[in-house]
Amino acid sequence: MKTYELLIAEHQPKCGGKSPVKTTIQMVTTDDPVAFVKEREPNNELKVSTDKDGTIIVETDHNGFAVKYEFTED
Repeated sequence: MKTYELLIAEHQPKCGGKSPVKTTIQMVTTDDPVAFVKEREPNNELKVSTDKDGTIIVETDHNGFAVKYEFTED
C-alpha cells in the first residue's frame, strides 16, 4: 500500500460570505486511489487524470457540485 496526501476540494453554494470551495487535506493509505474515491462516491461518474508531477486527480459531481480529489504520493 502507498501513502498519499489527499486534498479534497468541494465546491459548495455561495452563502453568507463563505468560501465557495471547502478544502480538506488528509493522509490516506491505499493501493488504488480511484477505488478509494469510488467507495466515497459509489453512484457518481469519475473522471481520472494524472498531473505531470504524478499527482492522481479524480473529479466527480456530488449533489450537483464539483468535487476534486488530488492524491500526491508521500
